[in-house]
Amino acid sequence: MYLITSAFGGTLGLICLILWLALSLYSLINILRTHAINGGSKVLWMLIIIVVPIVGSLTYLFWRSVKTL
Repeated sequence: MYLITSAFGGTLGLICLILWLALSLYSLINILRTHAINGGSKVLWMLIIIVVPIVGSLTYLFWRSVKTL
């Protein structure tokens, strides 16, 4: 039983890590490529995403989608 739990936890943890990295990298690259945000705001958003990656990335993506509507 421990072997199954350990393997599943490891696999699930790896999947979460990959998704976390992909979300953070996507957000950071998107911030660098956009021209709608000025330099100071870019630095602030990048710091937020680095300090609180999941919440910062999701907040940025939500803010960006609401602003484009």
